[in-house]
Amino acid sequence: MIEQLRSKALQLCAEHGIDVRPYAGGWWLLGRNINRVVGELAGLTASDLAGLPIVER
Repeated sequence: MIEQLRSKALQLCAEHGIDVRPYAGGWWLLGRNINRVVGELAGLTASDLAGLPIVER
C-alpha cells in the first residue's frame, strides 16, 4: 500500500516538474518555487507541492 502511495506521489511530482531526491532518510523536493524536504512521499497532494510565497524584507 505504501509503495502505491509513493508511486502516485512520484507521478504527481513529475507532472508538476518537481525532482524528487533521497535525502537523509527523507525526500528532497526540488523544482520551480519549491525546495522542501519531507519525511514521506506517501500522501502528498498538489497543495503540498505549491511554492511558498516570497516576501521581500
